[in-house]
Order: sequence, then structure tokens, then C-alpha cells
Amino acid sequence: MSIEFPKIENKSEQPLDFEQWLELELPKQYEEKVKILNKLGILEILPEAKEFGIVGIDGKEYPMPEMEEIKDSLEKNKEIFAIKMEQGFTDLSIIPFGTELSKLIKIMEKTILKHYQEGKLFTAKKNPADENETLEKLDLDKNKPLYKWDGYDNADTKSELIYYPQEFSKNHQGKTKREILAEDKKGFIVTMQEKNPNIPKANDKPEIIGGRERLRAGKTPNEYLTFLQNNEQYQNEQGQTPEEWIIKFLTYLEKHNQVIDDYSGNGRASHQLGAYFLSSGGVPLCYWDRGDRQAYLYGNSPRFRNEGNGTSFSARVI
Repeated sequence: MSIEFPKIENKSEQPLDFEQWLELELPKQYEEKVKILNKLGILEILPEAKEFGIVGIDGKEYPMPEMEEIKDSLEKNKEIFAIKMEQGFTDLSIIPFGTELSKLIKIMEKTILKHYQEGKLFTAKKNPADENETLEKLDLDKNKPLYKWDGYDNADTKSELIYYPQEFSKNHQGKTKREILAEDKKGFIVTMQEKNPNIPKANDKPEIIGGRERLRAGKTPNEYLTFLQNNEQYQNEQGQTPEEWIIKFLTYLEKHNQVIDDYSGNGRASHQLGAYFLSSGGVPLCYWDRGDRQAYLYGNSPRFRNEGNGTSFSARVI
């Protein structure tokens, strides 16, 4: 079956001042994200390094990446990131990738419940920049704020979860978390993400930012992976992982009191193309379910198509 690629159109936004972003916005976002990770209990003082960081699933200490390291990487790859920022990738994400996935899931569950108990659980706005848009409150299953498919149980520690696959099959060409930690010697991954967390609906009018069309819902994971690998618009981007989605969810909730990927609201459910369940052959699918009043960590066949399901890519910094 042939796949129709979105057409590249002329840039629709004013060019972003890259150097100004590095000097003014990067320090602000870095401090903000580190504070959130620390507040949620994801970071700890490492016994040996005596720095903030995490202990990975391999038992090794991984200090937080310094802001200067992030800045240096952005500057060295200015040609790439200047384009990506013009395309809407202006949100810094610091992902404690080496942390056990089950720990992040437990923190997510507690955080959702806390926000609900404080009356601060809303769905994401249609326009994140609109200060006048009314927030829509969400109900919650207080006994089970988060549904987790069994496939997530110890998936990273048992090497059942494959990261950054080139195809969703036994010939995935991806790596386990342990393999990545052993090769990269870094427990954190840093990415730039789109500022707008809402995945456009399948029938939405195409939204072009900086010559790149935002990915709309309604395709299969296989088709999205083909977009990523073969379409010039999505060069220097990668699929996200469950760890990345959880941190994005938590960060947005802490900062705005809003959940992302509410398919009954302004978003869609999100396939995480940066991971693959080896035993089941499924692709992670994460979202908010209003009917069940809880967040969902689920999985689907790479061939599964639903207008309520989409995906988001990110640009790797470190």
C-alpha cells in the first residue's frame, strides 16, 4: 500500500532568534524542569558523586546533565536545532531514561491523585497560549488513577522493551535499556519537543509550522515510522519512549495542572514509536481516558489504525 506524504509548504511563522533562546529561554526551562524532577522525587543525591541524579537499572550513578552541556550540544548542532525550533520544537525535556520504568509509573500515579485531591486536574487547552480559554475539569477514579497494561511490568529491567527500533518486528535493530546505558554511559536523554502537546485530529486542517506539517492522528505506527524515516520534513527527529511520555505528562501537569493526550478533548492518544514490546509485538500507546477516568499505558499492533490515535516526535539533544 502506498503512503501519501504531507506536502512541504512555505514557512508560516517568524524566524526564531536561536542565540537569544539559548541565553534567555534555555536557563529558564532548565531550572524549571530540574525543579519538577526533584519535586516529584525522581532525582536523588547520589552517594558517590554527591550530585543530583539517578541510579539506573544497572545500579550505576548518573548525574544530571549540566545546562552548559545541553547548550554546547545545541550550539554545535545549530544548523539542525535552529530549523527545529522554527518548526515548533521549543520545549526542553530532560528524561531520566536510566530510571526503572516502574518507578516513574508509580510517581505518575501518585501525582495524578494529588492533583485531583487539590482540585487541580484539568484537560489541556486547545490553544496553550490562550490565557482566556476556560479550563475543563476532569474526574478521576481515585482507586486507580492509572491503568497499566501488564506488558509494562519490568519490561525495561527484563529487556522485553526495545528502544529506538528501525522496524516493529523481530528484526527491530533497536537496543535494550541496559545496552544503551552501557554504550552511552548516560542515564539521561535530553530532547526538544513541540511546545503544543496536542496531537491534531485526523480531519483537522493541515498545520504547517516552519515548513513542517504537524503529524495528524489516524495513521498506523508503521506508517508514522515510514514518515519518520523517509520524509525530509521529519529529518533529525525520533519517536518518543514511554519514559519520555511520562516525563512530558508529569511536567505539563505540574506546570499547568493539565493532562496531555486526552482523546476526548483537544488531543489524541499517542503511540510511542521510540519503543517496541518484543514479546507481544506491540507499540506503546499512552493517553487520558475520560470514560474510565484515568491515564492509560497501553499497547497496540503496529498495523492498528484508529482516528483517535496519533504520535509525536522529538529532536534529540543529548
